[in-house]
Amino acid sequence: MIAHPQPEALGELAELVGSVGLAVETARSTVEALNKLRAQPAHVIVAHHVSGSFDGVGLLESSVLHAPDALRIALVSSPDEAVELDYRPAHGGTIIRLVARPSERSRLVALVGESVKLLGLVEEQRELVRKLSLEQTKLQRRETLLDTVVKERTKELEESYEKLKAANRQALFGLAEAIEAKDPYTRGHCGRVAAFSLVLAREAGYPADGLETLEFGAFLHDIGKIGIKDAVLLKAGPLDEVEWVHMREHPVKGYDIASKIEMLRPIMPAVRSHHERWDGSGYPDKMAGENIPLVARIVAIADAFDAMATDRPYKKALPLDECEAVLRKTAGKMYDPELVAVFCDRHLGALYQDDYGESDLAAAGHSE
Repeated sequence: MIAHPQPEALGELAELVGSVGLAVETARSTVEALNKLRAQPAHVIVAHHVSGSFDGVGLLESSVLHAPDALRIALVSSPDEAVELDYRPAHGGTIIRLVARPSERSRLVALVGESVKLLGLVEEQRELVRKLSLEQTKLQRRETLLDTVVKERTKELEESYEKLKAANRQALFGLAEAIEAKDPYTRGHCGRVAAFSLVLAREAGYPADGLETLEFGAFLHDIGKIGIKDAVLLKAGPLDEVEWVHMREHPVKGYDIASKIEMLRPIMPAVRSHHERWDGSGYPDKMAGENIPLVARIVAIADAFDAMATDRPYKKALPLDECEAVLRKTAGKMYDPELVAVFCDRHLGALYQDDYGESDLAAAGHSE
């Protein structure tokens, strides 16, 4: 389903998307689009969005009722036109923003094509889980098969990332939203960690030419959770020792994924080392002090602050001053003391309490 108020643009978009073999429905108004979705749910919904003119974001949110599993894409001509996506409620469903001017609409083809493939993979996995769940007496076989599926899906995801190399940075942020969708209690976590990391890096004098890579690394620091079993990732209560061992594998799993994908190789230090600790007590490599990559030290502080400052199913959010007190107390043991001083002295965590500044945001489980 493609919704756009301009007939010429609508026809162009329909022709582009149809070129990958998809059946395309079109609508020139949000009412028409919802009526068609009510009659026939779509797998992918693309809505043009212009603030105050054509409420594509509102259409995508409303479409959750009729097509809950659909991939939703907001098509805008500049990041400012989709700024409200950063403040949307969780119940509005996941929306990927694609920033593309009229001359750049061909980017939509790559995103839709790869996304449809990913949707197919997700549906295959769901079907497999449904069938295996009926066989309680074959639980051990179920785990073995699921582990095999994870490996196969990871390989296919790697191939998908390679094909998305030419797509713009918004495709990477869409991937982060897909990771969060696996664990609904951490929705928005990747975006907030990226925002805190970016502003901390700027305040600490991080090289300007490395900020984009740092932002990507922060946004995708938990990519390895793709390979963590749902039974562990989504467990409501505390993890036992065996489950923690499995959970702590995610930095290495993420590192292995990133190492095989050219476009993700620059973010490997942030993915692998964001759980290292200043005194050498972290994981997976027991690195200490300035031997820990600077990008990982920055992400570690942002990750820890967001974990404390947001509600989780097993604990309530702490006030800003208490979060800062914990960071100061653990500085020199868990976190880089100089970076903690910058973060707390300048109250960078206040970004969580107030609206994020547009210049500080590129887009909007269990944690230690």
